[in-house]
Amino acid sequence: MKTTLELPDELMRRVKMHALLRSQKLKDAVAHLLEAGIAAEPQVDVQPRAPRPVRLRKRGPLTIEDIEAAIASGRE
Repeated sequence: MKTTLELPDELMRRVKMHALLRSQKLKDAVAHLLEAGIAAEPQVDVQPRAPRPVRLRKRGPLTIEDIEAAIASGRE
């Protein structure tokens, strides 16, 4: 995947030197350094939260027809 990053000049110089000293392409060096940095972080076991239920004002319970109509309108 292509992406654009803005990095400080000194950091970019160090990354380029890292790649040069290891005879790597710059993109490979960046990928390796990112992987190493992520691997070095402590793993945090975060459980995803369930979304809060939607509360509708001044409306009765939703019907299947209401839901199907909402889905259909999003496809248009």
